Amino acid sequence: MTTTPPETRAGNAPSIVPQGPARLALIATTIAVLAQTLRFAAPRFDHLAESSGNAVAALAVVLVFLAGFTAPAIRAAAGPNGLLLVGAGGLLVVRLLAQALSPQLWLALLGTAVGMVAVVALYEAARGLSGVGFATATVAGLGADTALRMMFGTWDPVWRSGPAEWAVCLLLVGLGAAALARELRSGPVEAPGISWRDALGAAALGPFLALQILVLSSPAFVASSGWQSLTVAHLVVATGQGLALAFLASGLAVRAVPGGVCVLGGTVLGVGAGATAGAYAVSGLVVVGVVILCQVLSAWLLAVASRAPLRLAGRGGPARRIDVGAALGGLLVAVVLLPYQLSSVGALPFPNNVLPGVAGILLGGLAAIAAARGGPLPARAPLRALAGGGAALTLLFGTLVFEVTRPSVDRTADESGSLRVVTYNIHEGLNTDGRLDLDAIAENIEAQRADVVLLQEVGRGSLVSGTTDVGVWLSRRLDMHLVWGPAADGQFGNAILTSRRVLSSGSARMPKGDWSQIRGYVWARLGVGDRAVYVWSTHLDGGADRSRERQREIMALRRAWGGAPRTIFGGDLNSGPGSAEMSRLLDGTGLRSAALGDYGPTTADGRKVDWILGTDDLVFSDHGVHPSDASDHHPVAVTVRLGH
Repeated sequence: MTTTPPETRAGNAPSIVPQGPARLALIATTIAVLAQTLRFAAPRFDHLAESSGNAVAALAVVLVFLAGFTAPAIRAAAGPNGLLLVGAGGLLVVRLLAQALSPQLWLALLGTAVGMVAVVALYEAARGLSGVGFATATVAGLGADTALRMMFGTWDPVWRSGPAEWAVCLLLVGLGAAALARELRSGPVEAPGISWRDALGAAALGPFLALQILVLSSPAFVASSGWQSLTVAHLVVATGQGLALAFLASGLAVRAVPGGVCVLGGTVLGVGAGATAGAYAVSGLVVVGVVILCQVLSAWLLAVASRAPLRLAGRGGPARRIDVGAALGGLLVAVVLLPYQLSSVGALPFPNNVLPGVAGILLGGLAAIAAARGGPLPARAPLRALAGGGAALTLLFGTLVFEVTRPSVDRTADESGSLRVVTYNIHEGLNTDGRLDLDAIAENIEAQRADVVLLQEVGRGSLVSGTTDVGVWLSRRLDMHLVWGPAADGQFGNAILTSRRVLSSGSARMPKGDWSQIRGYVWARLGVGDRAVYVWSTHLDGGADRSRERQREIMALRRAWGGAPRTIFGGDLNSGPGSAEMSRLLDGTGLRSAALGDYGPTTADGRKVDWILGTDDLVFSDHGVHPSDASDHHPVAVTVRLGH
């Protein structure tokens, strides 16, 4: 059983958040910049996989995530301050370069590698703090990062070069550089002897970060899976972060905790994360409660796990053992996020819900290993808890800016009996160079003066889109209603944008016989003049060997449609003219193609797989494919008039 030394009991309890604001600021800013780096790296890694193959991309990504294991060599060559300079300082330089040059593949690889060294350096910077102090700074950094990206509708400012985006970059880099300079001047804190068991606690930061990026600090995740507005979603995330800060400040977080309780907490965390993230996840209001609870649980477990590696006294080996433990944590980020991202393009031998679940259980297990190790046990401090939670209210400034800066779009109400319809596979906002460019997507849609946009491959918190809520961003930018239809998971699917009245809507996913990407569809019933028109957006299975699967999906689509009149289908059907799939969809169904003659390829590689179809009571004109490098598919547009 763990005992509390007399000098650390209630009457002489140390501060829950120890003195050293520069040290806390360094940890917070490093965590914020690290989260941004991992997010902008994800789209680049996806593009690398498309251009070079999954095997090459996976090997390259794993290698950069192993960079943390070079930390002992850096420490030996340059000392503790050199490790801090390479890790935290190098990450700030990468962030500045990414803002100046726009995220490039080499910056994504370099930034990830330096970020893994920074994970190790954080424990050097934090030595002398309590586990609570480290966890507090980490949660605060993630909270500030979430608030900053909410100012831009969750599209990370690193992808654009306007004055506001540069201001955010310079604020973070400047604050981080000042804190780093102060830390370097103060000199390193001598490390005690460290056992391997102590050092393993440093690995907890890895699964903690993976959960935060994927689920807990992602407003887009809460908005899409919880079926909430993006504003409410950020309020939920900020509430969870505020409660976590209050709990950490209360003095309850690191009191003597049996390892079994940590395992139980990690199991609850893993079940909650696995039940809400992935292909077979729950959705709706329950997600709100799970995210708030898991935010508190994850912060508590990180605080418990971090106590041991941050101790100032003990017996054992050199500090490089902590370096190895923290580097292992960096690798665990890849173990969770990399296969989760790959599951969007290929089949895993298990449902991807397992990955966030494993992250939660790992965090609990690592906390359990370190639970009975040393470190002060502060007294309870309810007033400090209130202050910590109240401070989290400042995290809402991002939501306030998001609401007051809503763009003004000059759109006059159109109640005519015709529609301009566009179908567009936007590839989650990635252009042909692998850059996340939502402005280009919006400009292509605006050029067609579209009333209805049928979108495929829409990311709403997916890793490929850097956890951006692409659907909400486009809806806000174009001043159009968003109708969402999840497919592969709650963060990836189809969508409809429209300026017309939405009378009703719905969505569903196609049946699937393996763990590969699930396809789906979304529909809306729109008011057009004095009549109703049905519009559908769908994306069928890809691959030359998947024809039979596509035909099964078409039959499911036909059953869901039921032959209703005045219906428009649009989407990436992964089927060309004259294919068995198109015959199955057109023959005897009353549907026909909107194209009256031949037309150009609809994809960058020369295929004709993007279609607009309609029933016989609709009249089509002005059909065209409009080439663009904003996606690997081109927008296809047509004017639709209602027949008599």
